[in-house]
Amino acid sequence: MTLTHETKGRRRPWIRLLGLLSAFALLTALVVLPADLFQPGRVALAVFGTAVILWATTKIEAAWIALAGAVALVLFGAADQRDVTGMLADDIIWLMIGAFVIGAAFESSGLAARLTAAVASRARTTGQLFWLTTLALIPLTFLIPSTSGRAAATLPALNGFFGVERGRAAERGRRAYAILIPTIILVATTAALTGAGSHLLAEDLLYQRIGERFGFAQWALWGLPFALAASLASCWVVLRLFLNGPERAAPVPLLARSDTPMSRAEWTTLAIAAVTFGLWFTTQWHGYRIASVAVVAMIALTAPRLGVLKFKAAMKAVNWSLVLFVGAALVLGQALINTQAAGWLIGAMFDIANLNTIRGGNAPEIAVIAAIAVISLASHLFMTSHVARTAALGPPFILMAQTAELNPVAVLFIATAGMNYCLTLPVCSKALLLFQDADGVTFRPRDLMRLSAILTPVHLLLMIVFYFAWWKWTGLALST
Repeated sequence: MTLTHETKGRRRPWIRLLGLLSAFALLTALVVLPADLFQPGRVALAVFGTAVILWATTKIEAAWIALAGAVALVLFGAADQRDVTGMLADDIIWLMIGAFVIGAAFESSGLAARLTAAVASRARTTGQLFWLTTLALIPLTFLIPSTSGRAAATLPALNGFFGVERGRAAERGRRAYAILIPTIILVATTAALTGAGSHLLAEDLLYQRIGERFGFAQWALWGLPFALAASLASCWVVLRLFLNGPERAAPVPLLARSDTPMSRAEWTTLAIAAVTFGLWFTTQWHGYRIASVAVVAMIALTAPRLGVLKFKAAMKAVNWSLVLFVGAALVLGQALINTQAAGWLIGAMFDIANLNTIRGGNAPEIAVIAAIAVISLASHLFMTSHVARTAALGPPFILMAQTAELNPVAVLFIATAGMNYCLTLPVCSKALLLFQDADGVTFRPRDLMRLSAILTPVHLLLMIVFYFAWWKWTGLALST
């Protein structure tokens, strides 16, 4: 039985009402309880819990909820005024702004589309096209810091290769290609620290708590091999789930080649990006933070005569809602830690779930990794915002690691890799929505659910295998 849009519309107000009532009940209960937590801690816990419920059950803008929560913390004495007014001074904020401008330069100059087409146009069969597209999308994770931005940059490829042919086979090929591109964009997110704003939020949460950062090069060491394996596995599944053998071997309907020489804007963008990435990878040698390097790149890309973007256009390309959300989420997360609410919450979780057996490494590593993977992989089902998942689960994961005497860097990175997975429903990602709403034949929600039914256990297995085969030996061992 399927629900019509009208039926869904009638049910949504009840879901929102339930979320609001749950948030109010939680706020009331946590302000009064628990008795063994000081008042600022109870306030921080209540505000944070209310924000999580509202993120998961309502359509209120996530940034507004986070900002309102940060203000509530100040009004009720759980945070200092300077925590809110100074949230935009954090390194992560400026790194995000710079990364958005770099991504805008790649898109506006046409370099992103050229790089993707240059690889994909070498394909002669539909199967080759899918594999080459997968390989072309992974580097875009380093170039465009937004999954929706990467989706927008690659959407023309759908019509470029599957926009002319008609017939059942062509429609099946188009549907499979429409689901492949956003799938690879999402599973490849783990490749780069700048692949998503949630990664930068996770790094800052880690720095606030233990004074350590992942680092651009170190993240790539851990994330790029995993993203490559996950992307190739996803491509293999898509090809076999949506296309048969003859369809995979069929000639590509239309090869969208570009024989025009690169423009000055493309060369300028490429040169500035190359220098920027080089400095990001070598930050431990020259001492300049990646946020500072991103700001310099932003200035160069918007400089008069030299740059490729007008400064006003560059600022319009920045997702300011996401920037403010991340800043406010940092305030919420730090308040949990400063008021000892996070420590109390983790202690309660250990007592209720009898998780004390994992303290000091008493539990088998495979059980701990599996638990982290299951929780993080499932989180997208009840919280569709990528950054909201990190804001809600990041602090508890860090505190859990410290309480259980595990490596917080390893726990948070592995959890973040799991939280990057969000393929079950179109609403879980703007990239999915963008391709689902594209003109012409595209994938249906049930296609995505079929795919996710296979890829979810595949990702769970990949996370376990990568821990024992790679992460454990490259600095991500669970034991401290």
